[in-house]
Amino acid sequence: MTLKKIEEVVNPIVYIFITLILSSIFYGLFDSFKKLTIFIVCFFFICILYYCGIKFTFIISFFFIMGIVINYSYYNTSYASQHNIRIIKNNSYETVGSYNGKKVILKNFKKEINVGDKFNVNGKFKDNSIKEKGIVGTLFITKVNKQNNDIISNLYYLKNKVYKMLEENVGKRKAGLISSIAFGYSDYLDYDDKDNMKNFGIIHAISVSGLHVAIVYSVLKRFLGVKLGLLFSIVYVLFTGGNYSSIRAFLMLSTLELSHLVKRNNNSLSALSVSGIILLLIRPYAVFEVSFQLSYLATLGIILYNKKFNYRFYKLPSILRNTLSISLSAQIFTFPYLVLVFKDVSINFVLGNLFLLPLINLMVICGNTLPITCFIPSLFDFCSYINLIILRWFDWTIDKIEYYSLPIINCNEYIAIFYMSILISLYFIKNNQKKFIYFPILFILVIGIKLYSPMPEIQYYNEGAFLITYKGDRVLLVEKNNIDIKRLKNITLTNKVYRDNCIINIGNKAKIRKYKNSYVLKVNNKNYMLKTNNKKVNFKDYVIINFSDNNINKVILFKDKVLF
Repeated sequence: MTLKKIEEVVNPIVYIFITLILSSIFYGLFDSFKKLTIFIVCFFFICILYYCGIKFTFIISFFFIMGIVINYSYYNTSYASQHNIRIIKNNSYETVGSYNGKKVILKNFKKEINVGDKFNVNGKFKDNSIKEKGIVGTLFITKVNKQNNDIISNLYYLKNKVYKMLEENVGKRKAGLISSIAFGYSDYLDYDDKDNMKNFGIIHAISVSGLHVAIVYSVLKRFLGVKLGLLFSIVYVLFTGGNYSSIRAFLMLSTLELSHLVKRNNNSLSALSVSGIILLLIRPYAVFEVSFQLSYLATLGIILYNKKFNYRFYKLPSILRNTLSISLSAQIFTFPYLVLVFKDVSINFVLGNLFLLPLINLMVICGNTLPITCFIPSLFDFCSYINLIILRWFDWTIDKIEYYSLPIINCNEYIAIFYMSILISLYFIKNNQKKFIYFPILFILVIGIKLYSPMPEIQYYNEGAFLITYKGDRVLLVEKNNIDIKRLKNITLTNKVYRDNCIINIGNKAKIRKYKNSYVLKVNNKNYMLKTNNKKVNFKDYVIINFSDNNINKVILFKDKVLF
């Protein structure tokens, strides 16, 4: 197998994409998980060597090194005393700017700012990168001068202007929903509308997704042709904020269309990989972003399984068959991810995609006439009225199908693990490895042992609670008042809940008690401070276990020692 020729490797671009993903993960997590990252990289290259040959392994090694160099150059840059910064995020928690394409946290920003504004600032730069977020450091500002608006700033201004005009015509709530669906301007989206989108599995509709770009491009292509359609699609991607889903969709469309123009064969999987490679070359930290991961997992599922589901549902009417096929195929890989990250899953996505998505598609088309017509008030008012009619249909449909909807299911991460074991088993069974039929059973045993927890474990949930497990006992220690305890109990599979003013004994091995703003774990007369907030602590006699920085979320007690 190691003598396999390079030309015999199927879809080599896919391997290059995976390699760049791996290089970003390796660089981002190496400091915290050295042994794990080295093991994963070694295992990957052993597989490449075995299945693709030694020559292709050298090529993949080159791209892996290139990925490491790109990550290094992104996080290691010299900074001048003056900086041209564009605001890319501004909320009550933090302000983030872009400096030469790099994300920087801004401190001491006293001027009124909007996303998209550009400033020339003086300040002191501190190199405290957060690689999982693509943050290269913090800039403490001493002097600020606002720059003149450029194209990007004017596009942000145009979005806000369209929303304000629309609000005058249809009201705040409706304007917020139309703006969110049409061009991803969700600053004024109503919480109830967001919950409805989440409940019906169409939350992607309020942040511009690949669906939006595909709809806009199909309309532009019909009237302007391929080249101008792609050109104006770039403007739409920039106008909507350039998130991962829209960039991914545009790059895929461009790859597929250009391959037709130059009469070269290309497939969707290669186009997906090309778009991912370009994104990772520009934004190497993208691999850690939830939107990037969900976008590529959903698209991969559609590429691999949409036709298969379509074939299985051949007896159903075309509209129902296509909707079910796309909905189910998009869930194949996103389902375990949603369970692992969000712990919530909606099974109403079929209703949402069948009854609400056609109206959303109409709103995307009609909603994007608003920025075009905002300079002609009478025409803008007419387009606003058309969007209002569509929105009334949308609201009416939600009211009708809500009666048949099911509540959102709170899931434990073990469901995702078992689900993935089934996917792996099916893959190998399909490739004539029949022994893998027992693979899920092995995972059931492992999950059973984890649930029983033969060694004491303490896990912290960011919602504000500790899960303490030992020999079948699963206890929640809640430190905050404003959390959904019922949801947390479903996620953690616990029946016992204690508030923060009690003492919890973990067998005869340890105990946890509240002390000031933190918790103390006592093991064999040694005290550990379980820190869950960013407040400064000064306890010389305690070993600090810091849960607040998200590098640690679980500790294990083993022979009177605390492992973390």
